[in-house]
Amino acid sequence: PRLDKIFKERSLPELTFFDEELEKSYNNFRDLMEVIYLQRPDNEQSTDDQDTDLEPEDHNVGLFKGSFKIYPITEEQQQIEEPVLMFSNLPSNASQDVMVRIYVIAAVNLTPLDYGGTVDPFLWCHIGKHKFDESANYQTKKINPEFGKMFEARCSLPRDSQCVIKVYDHDLIGANDLIGVTTIDLEDRYLSWKRANCGLSKQFIVDKDDKDVWRDHLKPIAILKRVCVLKGWAQPVFKGKGSTLRCYVNNAEYKLKYFESVKKERDGKLGSDEHRLALYVLHELGAVPEHFEARTLYNDDCPGIPQGKLHLWVDIFPYDRNLPPPIDIRPRQTEAFVLRLIVWNTHDVILADENIMGEKMSDIFVKIYMEGLERYAQETDVHFRSLTGEGNFNWRMCYDFDYLKPEQKVVSFQRKNFFSLDKEEEKLEPVLHVQVYDYDTFSSNDLIGWCELSLVNLPPPTKTSKECKLDIFDTPTKDRISIFDKKKIRGFWPVFDDSMGEQELTGKVDLEIEILTGADAEEKPAGQGRNSPNQYPTLEGPNRPMTSFNFLFNPLKIFKILIWDKMKWKILTGFIILLVIVLLGLFIYTSPQAINNAIYSAMGR
Repeated sequence: PRLDKIFKERSLPELTFFDEELEKSYNNFRDLMEVIYLQRPDNEQSTDDQDTDLEPEDHNVGLFKGSFKIYPITEEQQQIEEPVLMFSNLPSNASQDVMVRIYVIAAVNLTPLDYGGTVDPFLWCHIGKHKFDESANYQTKKINPEFGKMFEARCSLPRDSQCVIKVYDHDLIGANDLIGVTTIDLEDRYLSWKRANCGLSKQFIVDKDDKDVWRDHLKPIAILKRVCVLKGWAQPVFKGKGSTLRCYVNNAEYKLKYFESVKKERDGKLGSDEHRLALYVLHELGAVPEHFEARTLYNDDCPGIPQGKLHLWVDIFPYDRNLPPPIDIRPRQTEAFVLRLIVWNTHDVILADENIMGEKMSDIFVKIYMEGLERYAQETDVHFRSLTGEGNFNWRMCYDFDYLKPEQKVVSFQRKNFFSLDKEEEKLEPVLHVQVYDYDTFSSNDLIGWCELSLVNLPPPTKTSKECKLDIFDTPTKDRISIFDKKKIRGFWPVFDDSMGEQELTGKVDLEIEILTGADAEEKPAGQGRNSPNQYPTLEGPNRPMTSFNFLFNPLKIFKILIWDKMKWKILTGFIILLVIVLLGLFIYTSPQAINNAIYSAMGR
């Protein structure tokens, strides 16, 4: 609905989608001639049940295109005049050089032929003497591939009237498997008065810089005159100007004001009033609009069972110097971006552990990764023994990714498993996963809190830690931010724990998010963490308290900080008391022997 509103407000021309072969919607383009299938004279068609199930094409050896008309004429009419012939105005039956362009947009619901319910499709096209093999450009494991391929060939009608398009499944070992095939009769489209050789746009736009510029080699008035000739009508007549402009075709009146009652935004790019009215008349007469069609693929191994559909359209132009340029329908190309994050600090992180003195503490670090790319996750260093829930990091993280702007998707090519030979394309949401952990040396790390930040729908952060609450995730969509527009932002975002069913605020992260194009990132290089090149901006080492270190590498330091600094006087007093007790014990223990020795010495022994 939103796109429909935009198209109407901006008066953008729309493409008509036919959910079947185009010819089925237009009586197989039999307005000039019928198709009669030719069969061998000696082909005896049995009436058995087995033969009646066969399609007529199974007996065909060719076809004849033409028409037969029988005129009832009385003797009086024959003496007066000959009747008006139905075939008085026909296209030339001489061979015609044409340029054929087949635009294959995509395939949908292809029948899986590989193990796991997938297929590796590619296109094969045959137009006259020209063959196009796209086996080198096969797509990996896609039942709805986007081809965006245009096949162009110079042909001669009626000799090269058939276009055959096949979809194959690519196999590394053995022959490729045919998924399905569809055949297009180019001659029927080219000769039909309904202008099936090039669908008519809803607007006659003449501005060459406009992407919807008129692309037919004939202008609307010339097309309308050709239609009148083929149908045996008088040439169209235009009368009046501006809002009073009228066109008379086959005794019918068409007024411009009936079709353009509202002023359009693109009026400055449109052609003359006469051409616009002629275009409206053509659409009223039933000419083929600008479109794309869905052609069903069939396989002789599964007769009558659809094997998927191809979305495409066909353009056929006389081969001359006035050929319109082809349309670029290649799939949308991704753009290279670099996401740079700087984790400055954390605040009010829940203290999950206790030290040997019974004090609450946490060994805090932050882990961040993009949606679907957890194996490329990056982590800060650890702020050991935070006693206040504050962690200091000054740590940079850089993520390279390919982004599809029109779809707002991150495009990743990954192997799904160890045995996969090809990487598969995957479109992911541009979402950051921010996680705060408590580091444990001898067990798995404990997740304290987390949050998800969409890069295209980002809730605005708060400037201070005090203002940071969970309600920022309830920010209305209209007040949210796209980092691709904002480019750079810094602030506090909350992390929470919802393992108990309700969201509980468990910390706040001071985070800076910056997005750069691949070219900008090369001009402003920056290293991971605080590594070289440490610039844009230069990150200094975090200002952490002395208690923040790994006790496994500094056992004496942990003793000094956690025990000595807090209990040194008690330790000294205890040591002195212990020393006095030891000395007194030694004195008491050695005194009898010393006294005895002294007495014996005095007695002269």
